[in-house]
Amino acid sequence: MRLSAQALPVCVFVGVFMSTLTAQADGDVVAGEKLAWQVCARCHNVERSGPSKQYPPSFASIAVFRSPEQIRGKIIFPPLHSSMPQLGTYFTPDNVNDLVAYITSLENQ
Repeated sequence: MRLSAQALPVCVFVGVFMSTLTAQADGDVVAGEKLAWQVCARCHNVERSGPSKQYPPSFASIAVFRSPEQIRGKIIFPPLHSSMPQLGTYFTPDNVNDLVAYITSLENQ
């Protein structure tokens, strides 16, 4: 399979960005919680003991049903036609890792 000249730079960028995130998988839970309240709480229930809901899913639900890699992927590349903003376009790798750390910390709450 050949990549077009336009697709190649995108693939390289995504590869470098994702490898940076995986290399820095340990995020700051406190910073992630702060970011969640600032950016995500408009739509998601981001509380530590918040009730589970399906759409948009509560962070507690996401922690139970998604792996850290899946969570990271949804933050960077949300599903097409969803109302979730393209956070990967303005979040730094540290922001993403912090947010993933916070969400996954809710799994056993």
